[in-house]
Amino acid sequence: MRWMVLTVTLSLIGGCSWIGLDRYFGISEEQKRLESGSSAPTEVPEDLDEPEFVDLMPIPDVVDYRGLSGQTIEVGLPQALSTRFGVEQIVIRRLGDDRWVFLDLPTATIWPQVVLFWEENHLPVAKLDPRIGVLESEWLVGSTGNPDEIYESLISGSAWSDRDSAQQFKFRVRVEPGVRNGSTELFVEQKQRALGDELEVSWDGSSDNQELEGKLLSTIAYYLGDRVAEGPKVSLLAAGLQESKASLVTESDGMMLSYKLDFNRAWATVGSALEDARVTVDDLDRTNSIYYVTYSSGHDPDPGFFSRLLGRNGGDKDAPADGKRLRVYLKDAGAEVLVTIAMEDDQLDDTTENLILRERLLKLIKEYST
Repeated sequence: MRWMVLTVTLSLIGGCSWIGLDRYFGISEEQKRLESGSSAPTEVPEDLDEPEFVDLMPIPDVVDYRGLSGQTIEVGLPQALSTRFGVEQIVIRRLGDDRWVFLDLPTATIWPQVVLFWEENHLPVAKLDPRIGVLESEWLVGSTGNPDEIYESLISGSAWSDRDSAQQFKFRVRVEPGVRNGSTELFVEQKQRALGDELEVSWDGSSDNQELEGKLLSTIAYYLGDRVAEGPKVSLLAAGLQESKASLVTESDGMMLSYKLDFNRAWATVGSALEDARVTVDDLDRTNSIYYVTYSSGHDPDPGFFSRLLGRNGGDKDAPADGKRLRVYLKDAGAEVLVTIAMEDDQLDDTTENLILRERLLKLIKEYST
């Protein structure tokens, strides 16, 4: 009797798909397609044009610059990544005459809030392109005076009552991915001309009134700070702005870090990253673009209280006892700045241990770059 029951049960299970009971056993169409194996590729008839193939998930070529091919390697646990480096969520940064708003949020959530700022202040917009993150205002009529007075006249329209002293102002806002993954940088550029003048604007990266630029930048920053607390809004068009300004590049002779920044900012970014990551900087050569550092494989960029108290594992003052001296080079390559690392003793530079040490320091610098 048991064998008869078992035989009938197996027969029912095997015929589930025939009698439509497979859905009751959790067998989805996707699962059945996967179990059936791969299908033949789609063939386009000869009388039709074959569309251009775009690989959405390309597999890059592996560059074995360490010479590890064919070796057996025991892979341990990955190093823990920290996402809290003491950087506030919204900060106004400045380097020389350049200033921008740093936001530790993706561009897709910042762009809708920037557009709302102009709408709520009834400031007309001439150009709006979320795909490149650019917003340009119309020529706005404002008064003369200090930045606060000018800004108040722009949003209130009070400058029309005194046309003799009125001027025209135009603004350009750029929303760009930041150096750190998932962050955003917001820039403002301002131009002005006399009322009635037909002078064409030329966006060259500098504002006619630096103080007015700073006023609008800080106003937008405070506005975004209030809006962020209300919850995120996402722009699907702006979601394409994801490429970070810092990326690791693998070449035949090793790994390097690429910054899509001007050289002065890249130099300051590397110095700040080394400081925030508690890497000991022994010396620096601004003329030849070199940081001289001491770094070890056991370096802890975020040590606990007692480690900092005793000066161990990445303390600010004392370098690790087993640390090695390295040179961090920066090279201006035109559209980007390349960062490479070499050992103090070039003759020991090609060992696997030193290659891994250099890679870890590069990744650490990228991780702490803001």
